[in-house]
Amino acid sequence: MECTICSTAFPSHGQPTCASCARALVYQARLDRLADLLSNETLRRQVKHIISPPQDLQSSSLSSGPELVDITECAGKHAHAQVLRESQAIRVRCSIINDQLNQLRQKIEQARQENISRKLEIKQRHTDMKRERTEMTSRVPQLLEPLHATIRRSQRRLDKVHARTLEGRTKLCQETARLAGLQQKRRRLPDGSIVHDYTIGGISIIDLRQLNSAQPQLINASLANICRLLVTCCHYLSVRLPAEITTPHASYPHPTIFSLQSSYQGFQLPFPGSTSTPSSSRTLDHRSLPKPRLLHLDRPLVALAKEDPAKYNLFVEGVALLAWDVAWLCTSQGLNLSSACQVVCPVGLNLYTLLRKHTSGSSTPQPTNPDQPTSTGQPFGLFSHAGVPQTSSLVEGGDVMRNWRTASFARFLDKIKQILFHDMSGAEWEVISGDDFDYERDDEQAVLVGGSRASRPAASITSSSSRRVVESEDVAGDDGNKGYLKLKSRRVDRM
Repeated sequence: MECTICSTAFPSHGQPTCASCARALVYQARLDRLADLLSNETLRRQVKHIISPPQDLQSSSLSSGPELVDITECAGKHAHAQVLRESQAIRVRCSIINDQLNQLRQKIEQARQENISRKLEIKQRHTDMKRERTEMTSRVPQLLEPLHATIRRSQRRLDKVHARTLEGRTKLCQETARLAGLQQKRRRLPDGSIVHDYTIGGISIIDLRQLNSAQPQLINASLANICRLLVTCCHYLSVRLPAEITTPHASYPHPTIFSLQSSYQGFQLPFPGSTSTPSSSRTLDHRSLPKPRLLHLDRPLVALAKEDPAKYNLFVEGVALLAWDVAWLCTSQGLNLSSACQVVCPVGLNLYTLLRKHTSGSSTPQPTNPDQPTSTGQPFGLFSHAGVPQTSSLVEGGDVMRNWRTASFARFLDKIKQILFHDMSGAEWEVISGDDFDYERDDEQAVLVGGSRASRPAASITSSSSRRVVESEDVAGDDGNKGYLKLKSRRVDRM
């Protein structure tokens, strides 16, 4: 078989060339492969220099100027390609931004159109509202007239009920005072002047400044009548007094009164001095129990002050609280009272002026006595703690009691105690009975004044060591011999 390259005959083993030609072909292929590798290396280096050219071209390993030119041109082409790519990216971004800008412009225009339409709608609504307001204003009197008529009818009915309530309270208090026997009596003094005494059920109402000279039975009956009348009238008036009064009831024989701080605490207290235990002490309430002031005397007040000063102070405080309640009630029901001692002490005058004069509604002339209560023009029974008061009555009641809230009971109590103490310490007259003159001492000689002792119970007794002057005061009676004598003595010892 002939070789396809050198045409030399050689034994055929299934190959087209001979061995020498095949070897030459292999060598040639290897040389070509090596040339390709060298060429690739050169190209790689050129590409490397083109992509990242060296900092100093003169110090580089480039062999010739054409390589430098190629590197320069390739670098320019590479930079141009980079610029083109960046330009294309910028164009894409500008296109996107333009699209977004167009969308925003469309939205702005759409919003502008919506605002225009909304303004037109709002303007139309304002116009409609103005027209409806004008129409409603013209219809308001017609629409509210039935309501105003109903309000006027209700107000008239309320005024009638209020007037009937005040009238009922007035009549109840008037009838209570009349049934209790609250009266005013005139008494002429020896000097010709006229004084007024006030009684309840025929029993005189004692002035607080005259407690030392009054009999204890008279004081007890007078205080009991005052408490009963006061509690009943306050119940009809629906008024709560500053100091709580407890009237006699089962296992509670005499009236008592609480202090201003311990009133209306809800305790069920036993009668002062009794051995019974209050029901409130058996509960879980461990508060200190208040101590009511007993409005009852078992001995003359002067003797009580000497024998039991603590009980005396409690009694004087209780009587002062009762007078304070009366003065407060008079002020709340339209009488012009102050918290002065000379105004609060005459309890009978205050009660009579309130329940007999002020409830009558007739215009009474101004009194000559400046301490006598005068009317402020407020209707009786207007001030009350029950029900829902009218606005005008509430304001009037607040104005009436504004000055009374600033009053001090402690100052008034101190003044009463001071008056009673001066009355006791400065008293030189002693009340004795007529039997004390049935005896005669050897060193005394009776001197009859104006007649016999049987016909006239007044005498002047003198002695060598001392001198007694006896003055008599007649008390209502038939025989003319009943009465009491006042003795002014200078340390005279009685047998």
